[in-house]
Amino acid sequence: MTLAGKRILVTRSAEQAGELAALIRRAGGVPVLFPTIRLTHPEDCGPLDREIGRLSSFDWILFASANAARFFCERASRLGVASWPGTLRVASVGPGTTKELAAKSVPVHRTAGKHTAGGLFESLLPTGIRGKRFLLPRAEEGREILPDAIAREGGEVVSVVAYRNGLAEKDEAVAGEIVSRPPDVCTFASPSAFRNLFLLLGDGEARSLLSRTRIAVIGEVTARAVERRDFRVDIVPETYTLKAMVDAIKAFFAADRSADPG
Repeated sequence: MTLAGKRILVTRSAEQAGELAALIRRAGGVPVLFPTIRLTHPEDCGPLDREIGRLSSFDWILFASANAARFFCERASRLGVASWPGTLRVASVGPGTTKELAAKSVPVHRTAGKHTAGGLFESLLPTGIRGKRFLLPRAEEGREILPDAIAREGGEVVSVVAYRNGLAEKDEAVAGEIVSRPPDVCTFASPSAFRNLFLLLGDGEARSLLSRTRIAVIGEVTARAVERRDFRVDIVPETYTLKAMVDAIKAFFAADRSADPG
């Protein structure tokens, strides 16, 4: 079961596209790199710096994405925070985030079984939430599911912006290529990656492209963003990781050869 000859669009940021591209190549496919997002630091790092300075006041720090982990750890390192308080527990939403934390030598005490905000909340329940303080570094447009759920159980959540999803610079050559010759599958790992495709290509060309390809996404939130624009999501992996998405694409074509638009 391979992706032999299949062209797969990768919309992750330029610095993050490598892992997915490598997985596609390993499966025999051809990655088509067209970053739609550009990850950047917060416009004002003051709130983030303040929370990094009082890590000892929290019982838990929660990472709901690998990006949040990377930007938070890099900022802490830049501020000279070499080690975190021994009383601070660390929770991760999934394997990718745990891997990012491990690369920064940050021990993870709990990883969600289901790799969503709801799954992360469920993983915390057995530890006791009432009266505890939680720090949640996240994207600028982060959702309130996790803070609301913790608040209902009597915990206190301090959310702080660790990074922003900006618009990538448009690669005109690749844009022309994918519009004239759509890839077999377009992949999106976040709602912003999907939304930004429309900003870069324009609504008409983005719709034309997406109507002639298959769409693979990671996560329910990204799937809803696609469906809100009236497109069908063809492939969603059960596990929200890049490897699982590539495996799901392989399984999709293996199960239904007629699904090949070519």
